[in-house]
Amino acid sequence: MPPTYQLLPHDVSEDSEGKERCSLLHSLRCPSFRLVLVLIGIICIQSLVLLVVLSRPGPSPPQAAESKRPLIYSPVEHLVEEKLKVYPLGFGKDLSPFQVPSSPALDKAWEDLYDFGISRISKSEAAKLPNKTSPIPGDPGYYIAELDTQCFMSCIALDPEYYPEWNIKLVKHSREHVSHCVDWLRQSIMCHVDTSVIVWQWNDRIKQSTPKARIPHVCRKFEPIWEWGRVNAMRVDYDYTVRIEDGLPEPSIFS
Repeated sequence: MPPTYQLLPHDVSEDSEGKERCSLLHSLRCPSFRLVLVLIGIICIQSLVLLVVLSRPGPSPPQAAESKRPLIYSPVEHLVEEKLKVYPLGFGKDLSPFQVPSSPALDKAWEDLYDFGISRISKSEAAKLPNKTSPIPGDPGYYIAELDTQCFMSCIALDPEYYPEWNIKLVKHSREHVSHCVDWLRQSIMCHVDTSVIVWQWNDRIKQSTPKARIPHVCRKFEPIWEWGRVNAMRVDYDYTVRIEDGLPEPSIFS
């Protein structure tokens, strides 16, 4: 009798794995599945690039850099330094050293703030100014200049000054000078616009809110600027009647 062959036992698990492999191969060949894989890859690459960009320190915003650059040149701009300062209230016992009765000592204190007044600057400094200035006769290579703060100081000093030779002939000129000084100070105040905030606080003694003027102000240090003015003070008397052709260009603005 010829031998008979029997089928091998059917392995269900192997059959299932084979079907899964076939299904996976079919899916890989499917265009829509490949598209999904491509999109996932693109998203991963973009996320990686974004992470790298965000982790790198970026340059300072150009607006911040520009805001620190002066709009116009000044020979003392490298000396400008800010500090916090609280003004004396100016009433009662909270007075500044300049709030005393008129005296030669008070006049001297004011004069020490601006006595050197007019300054001399080099030709290279004069060339950077927004307005053209004049050479100093008898002082080759130097030009006449005055810091605006010195003008302010001389204007404020009019109030305590004695005017020992005051007479009626000087009244008209003095009124014009005082008018000039007051309006010059007004324009300076409006130009610099101190944004410090005065507050009101409760006063238990009088049972009402009162303004508190002893507040911090952001100020520029006066001493370095004063020292520059002293060092660069005029060394000869300026002759207003002499004109010197110097070759410096006329600025296109502010002339």
